[in-house]
Amino acid sequence: MNANVPMKGLTVALALLVLNPSALAQNSPAVPAKPPVTAPAATRTPAEQAAFTRGQALMAEFLALKVERLWNTFSPDVKAQYGTLDGFTAFRKTGVEQYGKETRLVRERTFMQGGEAVYVRSSIYEKYPDQVWAFVMGFTGQKVTSFGVLLEDERTNDPVALGRSMAQ
Repeated sequence: MNANVPMKGLTVALALLVLNPSALAQNSPAVPAKPPVTAPAATRTPAEQAAFTRGQALMAEFLALKVERLWNTFSPDVKAQYGTLDGFTAFRKTGVEQYGKETRLVRERTFMQGGEAVYVRSSIYEKYPDQVWAFVMGFTGQKVTSFGVLLEDERTNDPVALGRSMAQ
């Protein structure tokens, strides 16, 4: 998971932290054994429901190292972050090498940010079981207009994690 989050992704990341301020809290609760139930489809806006459905499908392929369909939905600005399909494929393969496979889905959620319907998938990966990573995908119509990954929560007591938590 690359720490290089684009500027637009930073806006989404900040919104994510505003919606989940406990993500950086010093005494985070234990990771649930199974993902909590997301908001019922009936309470989502049509745009949020579409983002949820499309986000799940695209992330399933992305996690299975099938990146072409996701790449084809990227807006030109998102494609520019990675350069080419080969660059995006390398980004994904590097993530698997560094972090391993997803071992636990923590939660999925959607929200609106301006004109974007944002889908967020928070997960734990095998090589870093004390970290929760959030994949953020923003949809404007049929296009993915934001895409990024960021550390959502670090659930350790090591000095670096504590230092980050206390700084918040």
